[in-house]
Amino acid sequence: MPRQRRTICRIDPNNERIITLYMDKWSRYGRVNRSPFVELSKIIPHSPRQICHSWWNKLDPRLCLTIHVPFTHREKEYIYEWVEEYLSYNNNKKIPWKTLQSNMEKVFERLRSRNEIKNVWYSRKRRLNRQLKNLTEIFNNPYQVFF
Repeated sequence: MPRQRRTICRIDPNNERIITLYMDKWSRYGRVNRSPFVELSKIIPHSPRQICHSWWNKLDPRLCLTIHVPFTHREKEYIYEWVEEYLSYNNNKKIPWKTLQSNMEKVFERLRSRNEIKNVWYSRKRRLNRQLKNLTEIFNNPYQVFF
């Protein structure tokens, strides 16, 4: 039996405006509340996790989104090197994207969304895996004729 797909409930522009205004007020008044996303979930019909992801990947006004400013070659290389170094020194395969995001903000003075940073890394990983697969197929069958 095929797996059921979850329905995607996108945050509409009106709720995005509510989130942005609330977070702006929250940061201006000293971040008194320790869980702003929980409070927002009481106002709008979304879970705290959905609101949090939306804020950190799209709505935060400090974000420099790829739509407006694409990643530079230096930024991509920094991501590749940082993740490879992290994975080589840590047996823990869970990559701390939040740490990488803050490091990149310090180095490049641009706040990139965690999702976009992950996309850069995983797209490269998929590309390298495809290339490796193609090479192993060639070496496993050296007499194959290519047209």
